[in-house]
Amino acid sequence: MTTESLTAKVAEFAIETPASAMSEELRELAIRPVIDTIGAIAAGNSGGAGEKILEYARLQAMPKSTARRIWTGVHEDTPPEIKALASSALAHALDFDDEMSGVGHPSAMVVSALLALPQDGPLDGKRFLESYIIGFETITKVAKAIGPRHYKLGWHTTLTGGGFGATVAACRMLGLDVHQTRIALGICATLAGGLQRNFGTMTKPLHSGLAARNGVLSAQLAQVGFTANDDILDGAKSFFALYSADQAKPEAIDTLGNPWGLEKPGVSLKKFPCCYATHRVIDSIFAIQAEHHVTPDQLEAIDIVAPTDATIPLRYPSPDTGLQGKFSMPYVSSAAFLDGAIKLDTFTDEMVRRDDVRAIMAKVNVREDPKNRPEDPTAVNSSSGTGGFFDVTIRTTSGESWTETRHYPTGSPKHPLSWDDSREKFEDCLTAGGRDIASGMEVFDTLAKLQEVTDLHAVLDRLTAPADR
Repeated sequence: MTTESLTAKVAEFAIETPASAMSEELRELAIRPVIDTIGAIAAGNSGGAGEKILEYARLQAMPKSTARRIWTGVHEDTPPEIKALASSALAHALDFDDEMSGVGHPSAMVVSALLALPQDGPLDGKRFLESYIIGFETITKVAKAIGPRHYKLGWHTTLTGGGFGATVAACRMLGLDVHQTRIALGICATLAGGLQRNFGTMTKPLHSGLAARNGVLSAQLAQVGFTANDDILDGAKSFFALYSADQAKPEAIDTLGNPWGLEKPGVSLKKFPCCYATHRVIDSIFAIQAEHHVTPDQLEAIDIVAPTDATIPLRYPSPDTGLQGKFSMPYVSSAAFLDGAIKLDTFTDEMVRRDDVRAIMAKVNVREDPKNRPEDPTAVNSSSGTGGFFDVTIRTTSGESWTETRHYPTGSPKHPLSWDDSREKFEDCLTAGGRDIASGMEVFDTLAKLQEVTDLHAVLDRLTAPADR
């Protein structure tokens, strides 16, 4: 890159990075989160948010549409930006899609935007994967450039940063040039939003949907000659200046592709369908219970000590709905203790309102302590969901206690899911979404060799659209 403009650097990276710069190892790393995202989309209709977003999307189809319904559940003739919105919201509807420290949920909007774009012919898997890698990388570095204060102010980086990744991936797939991509970035920036106040409601997965929609909309507007500021990331009152509260880290843009975010720090594939900030606690409770088998009548307390700012997204100390339960440390830890599992059906309204789980929740104590984030005690430069460590102590009425400390959760790059784990998760997602298991697992095996796929849409159509619920 030869220019000093941050906007130009992002656009040049997106359009001019040769396919040869993406190693075979990088491509293999990218396939896993793509498959994980497809699984999350396939399951998304099983939750209330997924049902409603599909209902909305079907209203946007051509009047009295007789077009077939594609595998996501929307009609084939639905406008591309609505296809992208629905698919990405489905991917995030159950909070089961991938996660990255300080970035949010990077894959849903990129995968969905690329799949929604109109194609003159079959969608080549290798070309799709290259555009996905570019979009994913852009999200990781834009999010880092915004800086951690952005999230602490209440923004949701999945939408504010994620839209840029969806945009550049779409620009690359559509064959736009650098100038058009700079314009698309300008359009995307003006669409950015997403407030954490909406966590625990259907609007949180809508953030992911909007990011994908913004990517498709921005790229297609730029394609037809729409105009926007072509230096939207630069200078006073730029996107970075406003959204970072003047604490941007623009040097992150200089690291685009060096190293690739998929390689370092890597992406986390979720083991549990709830806020990532709870996952280390779930692992700890499972570990203690596997050895000591504390029963509810023996339990005195569950004490949880978190790193500074690690509980920011956990907005619901006493949740009333399944969606709120995903963002409740008392509920998640109580369900882990009581049920010995955290599954998709853990987060129904009925499960959250159980009397026995409410009794356990009353015994859960959560606090933050700077000592649990020794690398950054005041969390000035830290992500809320990762970094530092959690201490979980289970105390009994007889005076016994056991403590488990976790730095990294299951599914993180330090403790990655195996391919067998990913197969099991994919099958669980198919079951939740009402899909045919046999054909769905054939899709899984085909996607594992994504670079050899000559028609990705044809492969995904084998997942079959779920019946109306």
